[in-house]
Amino acid sequence: MSYLSLVVDSNGTKLAFIDSGVPTPVRSEPYTTIFAFHGMGFSSHTFKRLHTLAPAYNLRFVSVNRRRYAASTPLSPSELDMPTNGSDVEKTAFLNARGIEAAMFIDKFIQQNDIPPISTSGLGGGIGLLGWSAGNSVTLSVVANLDVLSSETQARFASRLRALIMYEPPSMITGAPVPKGTWLPQFDPTLPTHLQQAMWTPWVSSYFAHSDLSKRDPTVLTVTAPSLTPAPTVYNMSPEEIADSVDDTVTELPALIHATSQQSVIYRKACFEREVRTRLPHMKVTHLCGDKTISSALATLWGVQDDAEVDGGNMVEFNLVPDANHFMHWDHPEKTLEACLLALEPKQE
Repeated sequence: MSYLSLVVDSNGTKLAFIDSGVPTPVRSEPYTTIFAFHGMGFSSHTFKRLHTLAPAYNLRFVSVNRRRYAASTPLSPSELDMPTNGSDVEKTAFLNARGIEAAMFIDKFIQQNDIPPISTSGLGGGIGLLGWSAGNSVTLSVVANLDVLSSETQARFASRLRALIMYEPPSMITGAPVPKGTWLPQFDPTLPTHLQQAMWTPWVSSYFAHSDLSKRDPTVLTVTAPSLTPAPTVYNMSPEEIADSVDDTVTELPALIHATSQQSVIYRKACFEREVRTRLPHMKVTHLCGDKTISSALATLWGVQDDAEVDGGNMVEFNLVPDANHFMHWDHPEKTLEACLLALEPKQE
């Protein structure tokens, strides 16, 4: 899969992407387009199996390389420094800019490709936003920043956006600290720095045998040691697939950790602000998670459930998928697309 690209602003900023294309054969209901943003250390090529299967589900799948990743415009040194060492204003501006440029990408794609609005029946057309892991920082920012864009852009989103899918976001993106007891290779001082990042790739794609998750108790979570089977997802990738999909030179943890309070504002606006839902009347928010994923993803799921309960408005739906790890989209693409279809179902009034 080679990359296409779109220029998203007057500075010539480009976002690279892969497009599965218009599904064939044509169905009675218009197709729905999902725009997906990848996680830390992995490119949009990790969604390749969803691209292959999407047409059978009447879906068009567009996966976008975020800034810092192949073929998209790099971030400048000053931009890279903002989320870690910038002022609160600079951190906010950085996060908002990523959402605005992604929103402009989507708006241009809609216009250039004549993406259909939601059909009269509500069963077809429109778009979904999927953020995987650290990619949620972009998709949440898209929704939170639509009100600063032109009225024409807002109208195109209002007539099309039917799903915001939070696929295993890290806790920091929801405004919560790293869950107590979490182990990550990057947090282990006994590991040399070069091994911390190298170990991240197989570890984060492993399976973990947790105990009774219905207890919502951190002590039931397996924190450090993966299961022996199934093997980590990357162990089942070919060398060519690893070369396309993995970029372990990129670490975003410092930026996530140091901009937690700014991320919190964006998350709460996108997920719980009533004015946002009024402007986006068809949008549902779904939190998607595997039950054999890393412990911090499950702890974040519980945290979002708590936030939704406090809000009291049924603003977020939750989908815990059996036997799935952090790479559900690679190991179980059918399950992933079925979860997307569930998230795309019309809102129940």
